[in-house]
Amino acid sequence: MSSDSSTGKKVFAVAVPIVLGIAIWLAPVPANLSPQAWHMFAIFAATIAAILTQPLPSGAVMLIALCVAIFTQTLTEAKALSGFASGTVWLIFCAYILSLGFVTSGLGKRIAYKMLSLFGGSSLGIAYSLGISDLIMAPAMPSVTARSGGIIFPIARSINTVLGSAPGESGKKIGDFLTMVCFQFTPITGAIFLTGMAANPLVSSLAKSSLGVEITWSGWFIAAVVPALVCFCLMPLLVYKLVNPELKRTPEAKVMGREALSQLGPMTTTEKKVAFGFLLALVG
Repeated sequence: MSSDSSTGKKVFAVAVPIVLGIAIWLAPVPANLSPQAWHMFAIFAATIAAILTQPLPSGAVMLIALCVAIFTQTLTEAKALSGFASGTVWLIFCAYILSLGFVTSGLGKRIAYKMLSLFGGSSLGIAYSLGISDLIMAPAMPSVTARSGGIIFPIARSINTVLGSAPGESGKKIGDFLTMVCFQFTPITGAIFLTGMAANPLVSSLAKSSLGVEITWSGWFIAAVVPALVCFCLMPLLVYKLVNPELKRTPEAKVMGREALSQLGPMTTTEKKVAFGFLLALVG
């Protein structure tokens, strides 16, 4: 029964984008719109639907959409592949590769647990340790999901479990505070760096194409670092006053950080390579 259900889901995932794309493609072209533009919209809609239904990984879906646009002559090869000539595209691609390295090698967790072992003696200390970890990883991890969902929030949840603070009434101990702070840290750290989140390079690209303003990685950082760091320092204090967690001192969190670091052991060769690549990328 489960096999039939799985097969049905796969068929649905494949059928939806195909049917949607064909339906739009064959529909009458609206007035004042060229057939090429309408066909491009059909490919775009089918691509978005495929990303949502996930018949294949998103990267494969995008490549298939690119091939369809070229083979149907909706776009010329030059136009379809023009994005690969953009330095911003390669910048964000390299950052995503480093992002995967931080997650798969365990370096991201090591950084977070190290900060926790140093500053986790109080609820505010835990908050800042998680925020500093997010800040360290932000230049190399443009995926907010990878940073927060893959590293920071799981550690915060483990801390809440150790301290007996689950969603609900016990969340008032410290869980509500940590969850809110981690959520607010993400847009702050993401705004500091051009590669802090995926939307930033898009803004840079639009500024260049629309206004003729070229925003470099260092230029973005210089403009954003002061206001963002002010927010970084003040936000946890404001949330601390508003939420007022019951647990003020948290020596257990420091112990948890030390124990997690000891379980990870010394830095592996892979972690060192990722760290070296990260530093090299920043210098570059």
